[in-house]
Amino acid sequence: MRGVVRSFGTAVLGAFAVPVAGISGIAALGMFVNLIAVRGSRSFGAWMFFVAACGICYAAVKTLYSIAKQGRLLVEEINKKESLSLNPVNMLGHPSPAFLVFDKANRKIAICNSVTGTYQIHDFRYVLQWHYEWGTGVRTSVTGHQEYKKSFVLVLEVADENSPTLRFPMQRESSAKRWCSVLGAIFNG
Repeated sequence: MRGVVRSFGTAVLGAFAVPVAGISGIAALGMFVNLIAVRGSRSFGAWMFFVAACGICYAAVKTLYSIAKQGRLLVEEINKKESLSLNPVNMLGHPSPAFLVFDKANRKIAICNSVTGTYQIHDFRYVLQWHYEWGTGVRTSVTGHQEYKKSFVLVLEVADENSPTLRFPMQRESSAKRWCSVLGAIFNG
């Protein structure tokens, strides 16, 4: 249970770290330009805002780096233990703590959780097929009318009667299409 909570927490941190880093980085840069360009803006509060924005941006980037490092270290550990050549470049689902990684040479796939350090290794036959689909529309308010944004999900159908599908949220359709192409190259190449 503790591993599930830690995995969920890490997934949430990873999901929010990118926008937080971007927003705080832009705020820090904007305040820096303001502090340099506008002579009367050099107050204690403005400097504190700049320092806080820099600190938040640094913490978010460090969180992303830490999540990426955990995943990479787990893949390296699996490669040493199992004598595999899992490719840490194509980690499906990363920076989420639960991700897939592939060894094209040995035709193996590893389902990993970088928070708990657990993994399962399967042959390529484990993955039956893959496709992407549209998730539910998300309503967003846009000055006076409602707009629906579609989310995309990459779906892998696997040979597991208890969990026959693995679903990976994608931010854009282009990401889902790219992963479908990558999977085609990995499994059929």
